[in-house]
Amino acid sequence: MVHSFFQKIASAEEKKEPAWLAVVIGAEGSTPARIGMKMLVCSDGSSHGTIGGGEIERRATERIRKEKPSQAARWRFDLGFPLGGAEKTGMICGGYLEVLVDPLFTGNPLYIFGGGHCGMALSGMAALCGFQVTVVDDRAEWASPEKHPQARECVCVPFTEIAARVPFSPELFLVLMTHGHAHDEIVLRQCFGREYRYLGMLGSVRKVRTLLDGLLRENADPERLRGLYSPVGFDIGSCTPAEIAVSILAQMIAVRNGRQAIPFSSNPLL
Repeated sequence: MVHSFFQKIASAEEKKEPAWLAVVIGAEGSTPARIGMKMLVCSDGSSHGTIGGGEIERRATERIRKEKPSQAARWRFDLGFPLGGAEKTGMICGGYLEVLVDPLFTGNPLYIFGGGHCGMALSGMAALCGFQVTVVDDRAEWASPEKHPQARECVCVPFTEIAARVPFSPELFLVLMTHGHAHDEIVLRQCFGREYRYLGMLGSVRKVRTLLDGLLRENADPERLRGLYSPVGFDIGSCTPAEIAVSILAQMIAVRNGRQAIPFSSNPLL
């Protein structure tokens, strides 16, 4: 049983699938669990192990699936033993539980549009820094696990179809670096008006200015355009794909960590 439980953790790591480990770290009074009991909740909704079963386990599992915590959290559950700050469960056992929920392999999702040389460099580095990487390209030879071995997934679809394929959310990072300016614009138009944490686009100042001016003439929301990190990455004089990837990744990490004091972007609208 224990061997099988840790096999599930190893399988999630191998597949780069997000999972959450829930461990009972506190128990007082009459409870269905004891300190040290463990449960793994996977991204597909399945769970393995137990932290006591019944209502307490159902609540913990549903909360994990809903909140998908990205940092370790301590949750307290009231099982009929009043305790400040504890979530009431309606149970009358006469105790309470404290559960440590630890995210495993749950970095921010990052979609890279364009699997070329810069995309290859960024996908590998970003995965090493905890991002869950998906590479999207309309060319099968560039949207391949062979070129992006650290990516969680490679997707080959026309760029006109990405709106239906991307799970937009407030935690999502997006980087546009396709093999043509027209493709970048197609993707960019599908991203505006949706939820994301970071949207960056590779390109020269002149290219970005031309594209943004065109969108403004079409009455695009100026605030949305100002939020575009483009030319993407910090201005470190990068030239090679690896250097460009470093500049972009540093910027994404700054955004992820809330370092608002850093001048993020050379977007000509700023």
